[in-house]
This record gives sequence, structure tokens and C-alpha cells, in this order.
Amino acid sequence: MDRIDALRLFQAVAELESFTRAAERHSLTPGAASKQISALEERMQARLLERTTRSVRLTDAGRALLERVRPWLTEYEAIEHGLAADNAAAAGFLRVAAPVDFGSARLIEPVTAFMEQWPSVEVRLDLSDRMVDLVDEGYDLAVRLGHLPDSSLIAKRLADAPMTTIASAAWLEAEGRPAHPSDLARHPCIIDRNRPAPNLWRFEKDGVKTDVKVDGRLSLNGASAAVAAACAGAGVACVPSWAARAAIADGRVVSLMDDWTPEARELWAVFPSNRYLAHRVRLFVDFLAGWFKGSV
Repeated sequence: MDRIDALRLFQAVAELESFTRAAERHSLTPGAASKQISALEERMQARLLERTTRSVRLTDAGRALLERVRPWLTEYEAIEHGLAADNAAAAGFLRVAAPVDFGSARLIEPVTAFMEQWPSVEVRLDLSDRMVDLVDEGYDLAVRLGHLPDSSLIAKRLADAPMTTIASAAWLEAEGRPAHPSDLARHPCIIDRNRPAPNLWRFEKDGVKTDVKVDGRLSLNGASAAVAAACAGAGVACVPSWAARAAIADGRVVSLMDDWTPEARELWAVFPSNRYLAHRVRLFVDFLAGWFKGSV
């Protein structure tokens, strides 16, 4: 940027025919402006300006340089101002990554509502359970669930994401109803490999925590699949409450051990940096936080 700034300063000196006035335009002292022009001349290996106590005039080399850089600087400033305007406006392209199940079940509605409120924003929602690289893959932000690993990314907590333990009524009638988390060690459980520790389920009651190592013949990846497996009678599943809500409501499964709360997860918006964050990204993150109102 110092070279671009030097060329801008050179253009101002040439147009204003004054170091003092050009320095004022660029918030510099005349001495600092003179040093920048001298450094530019040294890089160009040519004298660009003839200086006298009363005037500043372009040399032939300076005139040739000005003719070449003036249109380039005009184009650069147009690009710069355009990007700044895009970032300041609720407009442009928003690329968002999110987990498959959560994105399908819980993000489509707020994304649609956001687009209705901000019609100049286009959204590309990429649903994948892999941990995308936001910077290398060009994402504006990701919506993630659970405990976040340490990284250079900026994270904003959006809401709690409570969990629930479920099984079908038919399975409970055949196998018996677990009364305590430790009972799960004796029952077939549905293992969701998308969880950070699939075989270790943590519960809490009145501030007391207990960990249970569970196992089962069926393992899969995804909350929706785990709920479907529980509905089919494959065993006990510990799933996000948002994923099980409909199945509980229509009686396909029932919740278990309601006095023992499975360890909750959290919903996060993750983005590369707060600096120069586009206005549309800030608006979307704030919109999601307001939409979920503390819990999903």
C-alpha cells in the first residue's frame, strides 16, 4: 500500500503543483511528502519533479509516469470505493456453510426470512458435515454446533442447543424403561458418529454430572438418521431436541429420564475476522441470534 499511496501523492503534487497542498490532501507534513516522492524517484530511478522555491513542475519522466498511472489509479479507486460500498450495504453475495441436518431442519426458514428482509442479498447455503476451511474455500461464515476447537476464527454464540434422550414406545415395552443414565450401559444405543465422543454420553441433574459409556450394534452419522432409527425401534438415541421435536409430538418416540439432562451443545456463527467484515455478514449473524432467541 505504501507504493500506491506514493503514486497517489505524486499525482496530487503534479495536479496541484504544490508539495504543501498535496501533503494537506493526504494528511502529511510537507517534509514527509517530500521524502515519499524522493523514495518513489529512487525506485523509478528517474527524477520525476523539478522543485524550486516557488513551483513544482513535472519532468519528462514524471509526465510519462503520470500518463501511465493516472488511469490505473482511477480504476483502482473505483474498485476500492465499490468494495467499501458493498461492505457497507446490505447487498451482495453471502456464502454460508452449515451441517446437513441442522441446515435442512432449522436454517432454511431464517435464511428465507433474512432474504425477504434484505432483497439485495443473495445466499449460497452449502450443507456438509465436514469442517470446511472458511478462508481457503471462500466462505463468509459457518454455522456450527458443539464445542469449537481453538482457532484463529472469530465465533459468536447464537443459542443453546439442548439434547434429549429418546426411544420408541414399542422398544421400551420390550426392553424396559431406563431410569438412570447408568442403565444405558446395559441397553443397545444408537451411536451418532457426528458427535465428538460418540460412545460417551454425559448427563447432569441438580449440578451432579455423570458420564456413561454406551454401545450398540447400529452406528450412523446424523441426528435425523438417529431419530429415524429410534422411531424404528433400534434402541436409545441421544439427539438434539430440535431433531426429535416432531417425533416426540406425534408419538413415534418418547423422551427418557427427563430429570437427567444430556449435556447441551451450543450454536455458533464462525467467521474469519471482525476486521472489514461485510455489513451483510454482520446483519445475518445478528438476524440468526434474534431468530433463535437463546435456544434451538
